Amino acid sequence: MSLNGKFNLRCSAARRVLGVVASALALAGACGEAAGEAALSYPYLDGAEAGFPAYRAVAERAARGYVMVTLLARPDPITREGGGELHTGSGIVLNRDGYILTAAHIARGPEFAVRVRLANGRTLPAEVVKVSAKQELAILRTAPLPDAEPIAFADSKRVRKGESVLALGSPRRVWGVVSIGRVRVPNIGERLDYGNWGFDNAIEVAMEVESGHSGGPVVNAKGELIGMLAGYELGDTTRPQYRSPRIAYVVPANDIRKWLGW
Repeated sequence: MSLNGKFNLRCSAARRVLGVVASALALAGACGEAAGEAALSYPYLDGAEAGFPAYRAVAERAARGYVMVTLLARPDPITREGGGELHTGSGIVLNRDGYILTAAHIARGPEFAVRVRLANGRTLPAEVVKVSAKQELAILRTAPLPDAEPIAFADSKRVRKGESVLALGSPRRVWGVVSIGRVRVPNIGERLDYGNWGFDNAIEVAMEVESGHSGGPVVNAKGELIGMLAGYELGDTTRPQYRSPRIAYVVPANDIRKWLGW
């Protein structure tokens, strides 16, 4: 059976229909947009951090190149009715000019509006510049981000099984939720397709994530970007005692760089 058949892969665009992956995060201010420096959250620590002793320092550094992304429906241009939030994901700051990378299933298309939230609590409007559904990549543009620190790209061909990795995301509209895990498979060897989206050469990681992590950075122990988190395995939610399979899929940094023309 192929991976696409074996795994019940999910992306954040489908999350509302497919149900809840994990128990609710007990985090104060989960839906707030309060100003001030945002603190990172570590609700998924389960022992994997023992192999990643500098994980907090790495997370804090990576957070300077991460944003929360909220997709918005535009109101009717005549009646001004409708509009509002559709879903929340994450993004990776590409440069201080305000260009941000996210997942195609988060950005959808230029007909949608976008809001990004920064580490300092500020929110800024953004626009969808480019979407490639078949590569699961999209570019957003917002105002210049002089305080951002874009994450250096790793050579994803050097990713090895068992190495420690860390992801930043925005599940349940919470800015800066950290997940820690290890690489399971550096390249699964076949294409992942789900709905209108998909990508090649996925890095499979053992890590607890939720839908709001989609579009966010995955970094190695040096704080270098190995890729962008795009999907995860939901598992069997019909069981009385649900257990997450802790499997996520990452678009490799080298494929992102090639798509960007870097």
